[in-house]
Amino acid sequence: EKLSTLHRVTLLDLPGYGRSAHYVLPQYTLQYLADELVSLVPPGATVLGWSLGGMIAMQMALRYPNAFDRLVLVAASPQFRLSADWPHAVDSRILENFASELADSYQQTIQQFLAIQALGSEHARDEIRVLRGKVFRDGEPDKTALRQSLNILQTANLRDQVAGIAMNTLIIGGERDRLVPVAAVNWLANNINRSQLKVINGASHAPFISHQEQFIQALHEFLA
Repeated sequence: EKLSTLHRVTLLDLPGYGRSAHYVLPQYTLQYLADELVSLVPPGATVLGWSLGGMIAMQMALRYPNAFDRLVLVAASPQFRLSADWPHAVDSRILENFASELADSYQQTIQQFLAIQALGSEHARDEIRVLRGKVFRDGEPDKTALRQSLNILQTANLRDQVAGIAMNTLIIGGERDRLVPVAAVNWLANNINRSQLKVINGASHAPFISHQEQFIQALHEFLA
């Protein structure tokens, strides 16, 4: 709401989520999501993506470099899973456990996943409450979309591609983020040429909730 006082804001629900919960894709991959969503982006827009949405936004910038003007990546990483050559991530067993538990305890698994996103935040309890309200505001996410989203987080790796992002990019990270550590957003800033980095002290994985004023200020400065 605060952003919309100065900018035209278009909100996109990913297929399977929110008001797009009943929109099912034949494939749920980064490439397919980028291809589907890019047609909804107004010309000359700045695309902002959070977490998985940030990974999708990077894929859009790589596949459609002329479709929009600028990119904002919030708590985004080129690779969400831990590996021998990528220590800036969450233990892959955590994502595997969430995927396996979805079928048995759907709502509880979502609640646990939201709680992990607020770990370390100065305002963790309030952050979890707001996240829960937003996730279920327009109904439950589609189970298949959730499972396939977790699969993207477990398997996708854009590290060899992000240097191809040529547009002006703002990268926002949380100092206390456990899912996307500061080292991951630092890496992005060092590998996307026309980028600038803002790390918000005291914030975790959802800085737009816990530190809204600082988040909006960073956006205003970038968009000015």
